[in-house]
Amino acid sequence: MLLRVVCREGRLLPDPSHSASGRGAWVHLTCAEQALERGGFTRALRLNASPESEELLHYINEMDAKDMKLK
Repeated sequence: MLLRVVCREGRLLPDPSHSASGRGAWVHLTCAEQALERGGFTRALRLNASPESEELLHYINEMDAKDMKLK
């Protein structure tokens, strides 16, 4: 599953409805942590500094937990 991610006020936020305005980056849920480690969001969103990622990681962990329950 691909997730659209946007940056608002220095924070990476998930955009599951794909409706947030502005530049967004698409990432596979299993690749998001690697993208964070490698600075992928900073480059893709053309940011000057590394954004805060707690909310994004929390969302991804919630999605993983839901997927595990469905299986």
